Amino acid sequence: MLVMPLPASPHNGELDSFGCHYGRERNDYHCHEGVFKGGSFDSKTQMIRLLKGQFLDLGRPWPYGEITEEDITSIHPEKN
Repeated sequence: MLVMPLPASPHNGELDSFGCHYGRERNDYHCHEGVFKGGSFDSKTQMIRLLKGQFLDLGRPWPYGEITEEDITSIHPEKN
């Protein structure tokens, strides 16, 4: 069986602490690293809710503390 990676077009954009960023060209929030590497979401809010749900479903504590709505809806890359 031959497995071929999906084509990816290079683009600029700093990654946030989740390994993701908002892409203006694709008009989405997508991930290059981390647990959702290769994933695409309508918003960072959508990704955070899914990630938090996975932690809680596994009986693990949410390690990121409280995340405010402002933090998870920002379309600007976070500065390190």
